[in-house]
Amino acid sequence: MLVEEAPSHRDALHARVPVDASGGFLTTGSGALGWGLPLAVGRALADRRRVACVLGDGSALYSVQALWTAARHRAPVSYVLLDNGGYAAVRSLGRRIGVSPVPGTDITGIDFPALAASLGCPADHTADPAELPAALDRVLDAGDEDGPRLLHLRVAASTGALYPDPWAG
Repeated sequence: MLVEEAPSHRDALHARVPVDASGGFLTTGSGALGWGLPLAVGRALADRRRVACVLGDGSALYSVQALWTAARHRAPVSYVLLDNGGYAAVRSLGRRIGVSPVPGTDITGIDFPALAASLGCPADHTADPAELPAALDRVLDAGDEDGPRLLHLRVAASTGALYPDPWAG
């Protein structure tokens, strides 16, 4: 089961991770933010099977307290948190309508591994691309009895358009 709430990285994820099983992928078709982290907890508790959840830092901050719930109930969730330093999807929408900079969209200086650990969720971070496969293996290969895990990855911020302009051409 894969839960995806990474609007800034959605296209790259979908290009690399095939969705080939019915019911094995959950995402949203709207602009809502903050649902992915707690949805992964609920899905994992429903089946008591490990769920992978890829989410952005902005999305995570809407409902980060769900890590506490995941830890208390030992929900088998593997979170891969892609940190681009802000609400990039909101920035992109702002650029699309001619607002730049968009106030309140830079969210730097948050120590996500320490935040997760303070909520009872073991966390790791890697900055070295050579270490990424092993770090992903550690977080994704945890057993269904092992509770939640979080892997924090810093990624490049996007400056391009994330959403097509419906009024163009």
